[in-house]
Amino acid sequence: MYDAIANARAIVPALRATTGDSERLRHVSPAAIRLLHESGLTRMLAPKRYGGYELAPRLHVLSCAETALGCPSASWIMMVCGAHTFIVGRFPRQCQDEIFGDDPGVLIPGTPSGQGSCVRHGDGWLLNGRWQFCSGVDHGKWILVGARGVVNSRGEPCPDMQLVMPAGDLEIDDTWHVLGMRGTGSKDIVAKDVFIPGHRGVPVPEAFFGTVPGVDIPLYRLPIAATLATMLTGTILGIAERGLGHFIEATRVRQDIYVGGAKAAKVGLQMRVAEATGEIEVARMLVERACALLDEAMTHEAPMDTESRSRVRWNAAYANELCRRATERLYAAAGAHATYDGNEIQRFFRDINIGTHHAILDFDQFAEVRGQLLLGIEPAYAMI
Repeated sequence: MYDAIANARAIVPALRATTGDSERLRHVSPAAIRLLHESGLTRMLAPKRYGGYELAPRLHVLSCAETALGCPSASWIMMVCGAHTFIVGRFPRQCQDEIFGDDPGVLIPGTPSGQGSCVRHGDGWLLNGRWQFCSGVDHGKWILVGARGVVNSRGEPCPDMQLVMPAGDLEIDDTWHVLGMRGTGSKDIVAKDVFIPGHRGVPVPEAFFGTVPGVDIPLYRLPIAATLATMLTGTILGIAERGLGHFIEATRVRQDIYVGGAKAAKVGLQMRVAEATGEIEVARMLVERACALLDEAMTHEAPMDTESRSRVRWNAAYANELCRRATERLYAAAGAHATYDGNEIQRFFRDINIGTHHAILDFDQFAEVRGQLLLGIEPAYAMI
């Protein structure tokens, strides 16, 4: 049986050696991509019938946490493309044959957010638009995007769509000049009258809530939003844990350059380490609980109700926030040397502040949703 966590752990040292190249290239280095492929990690969420492993989200999340100990950007691409594989697992069989038939570990970059628009055209759609934050787009053969403002040939509104197409059908606009997560290559993509055959699309209401007709594999019937939010926390958790470990190692030998003596002997710094450790440990527990709820839904093969989905979303959002707070607390205590580009704690600080800005983990929004449900108020936000 494939051991995803062990395989992820085994490539951490090699991934760490690629981090500098990925930062300079502003996309994940080819060497890191090879490591992800050769370790089998890109096949975790692909259907078994094509040679994928069809693993539970928990294993994907914890494997991403492991690879983030090596290279946060590589872990991010592994997470995002794995999440998109999870989405494509509910597309029509003809589409899956095209995508997974030759390579169940194919990377599928893009974004499911509806930043483009499409019009029904014959037996398919004509797609136009620009999509931001398409992580890993330099390495994908296929691209997944979302489209809003969908209309039929008579101009009548239709459900929003999730669509997939060959990467060559789109233009890449290199907009990725950013503070953190520089190695993810999360550039813009542009579509100009791209035709998408009918079998390469599914309506958002069916896709996001796991009700696509004919999809009977439990993994692909999980709700997309709650599952994707949980998947994203794996990389964030790994960054926070690596940052904490690095800070402790550095502080044990760090000296006060003005008054002498060990920095580790200072009470304030000791308190920061204790508090950050507690936050990260609680974050891991929240992530584990979110994964357990998803695993339970897979086991019982029953749709998750609003209460369960909201708990998963809130656990993910709060874990994300705790990891950010812990990393910021440590960076504030790391001293002036932490401002240098070559200092790892600076990169963890940058990466976690960019990663935690992802819209699917909006802390304020899901604090509101969770609070509303606890108080007996029906949330206005539907995509839970």
